[in-house]
Amino acid sequence: MDTLHTLIASVGLFALTFLIPGANLLVVVQSTLSGGRAAGIASGMGVAAGDGIYAGLGLFGMSALITEGGMLFQGIKILGGLYLIWLGIGLIRSRTSLALSSDPMSTVGTMLGYFTRGLVTDLANPQTVLFFVSIFAMTLTPMTPMWVKGASWIGIVATSLLWRSLLSVALSHDRVRRAYERVQVPMERLAGIALGAFGARLLIEGVGQRGGG
Repeated sequence: MDTLHTLIASVGLFALTFLIPGANLLVVVQSTLSGGRAAGIASGMGVAAGDGIYAGLGLFGMSALITEGGMLFQGIKILGGLYLIWLGIGLIRSRTSLALSSDPMSTVGTMLGYFTRGLVTDLANPQTVLFFVSIFAMTLTPMTPMWVKGASWIGIVATSLLWRSLLSVALSHDRVRRAYERVQVPMERLAGIALGAFGARLLIEGVGQRGGG
């Protein structure tokens, strides 16, 4: 895998998670509804900071495993593949859309408070680091330059911040919010298929390496 492909694959796989509704999406939307766009952006910055922390743990943890190689790295590939397949199946089978209320929250906090809300919400889900480990197990190799690893991390954090900022602007409009609710389920299905396929590839690579070893 060449350096450009590594960078695009790492950031692209992460971007697929944007189609998954959950606490991170909800906290940005609710912060926007309660405190305006600036509050939503502050909350999104908190979520992006959490992504940066977990991406760093996954990236540099995987770097150590890749350098050593062997059975442990193969096991990580197998577990990472199974995790992505499990996540993909869950998205494909999901039948519940995320209802986005337009009712403002009762409390209005400071920008630091909104940032902290986003950060804590993201860090409260330790499965995020498992997703990053799964991504890097597939996209990184022992020959991947350090600058590409750093660029992947920067790209992930920048993409996370950009997406959450766009959400805080777009989803503050009722029409856009309702349109998202209508396409949410099919988008989840597509994301599930893509993640499942990547997981299957990772699983096959891990099993193949173990069998070949």
